Amino acid sequence: MAMAIERQQRAMLGHRQNFFGRPVSFTTIAWNYSGRIWDVERPEDGEPARRHTVRCPVCQETLTYAVHSIAATRRRRVRQLIAAVVFLIATVPVFCLIMLDPGSPVVLSIAYGGGSLTFITGWLLAFAAGQEKGFAGHGSAWPGYLKHRVFVPNTKDGRWG
Repeated sequence: MAMAIERQQRAMLGHRQNFFGRPVSFTTIAWNYSGRIWDVERPEDGEPARRHTVRCPVCQETLTYAVHSIAATRRRRVRQLIAAVVFLIATVPVFCLIMLDPGSPVVLSIAYGGGSLTFITGWLLAFAAGQEKGFAGHGSAWPGYLKHRVFVPNTKDGRWG
């Protein structure tokens, strides 16, 4: 899903309504968010991030986000993708440790534990790069279903993502 990253950005601060995910199908759950839309002006390329404060309409909590320029948002995505690729590539030699001494429980535990951790870290970094919107603060840079999320419209169908 390609997100609209624009200089004059419409964003929505969403407050999660349900504590547990609502089952949609056998393998999918959904989270309900309610919020309000606010207009954000991103800084010019090369300028530092701007701070924007917005009040959650549900819990009345005041949240401050650092909003990055379009170029900085792209650089943040690229950095996370590079880190994800490095971790995913590092998975291979860690699993290749098994060839050194396949009967050693120490080597097996290091290989399987380390390989699994590098793979999961790489996958999470790649997922976070895909979700990067250029808003930092209150956990918005990492994937997950947090209490508050910042949504931006999708470029294809205009849905908030």
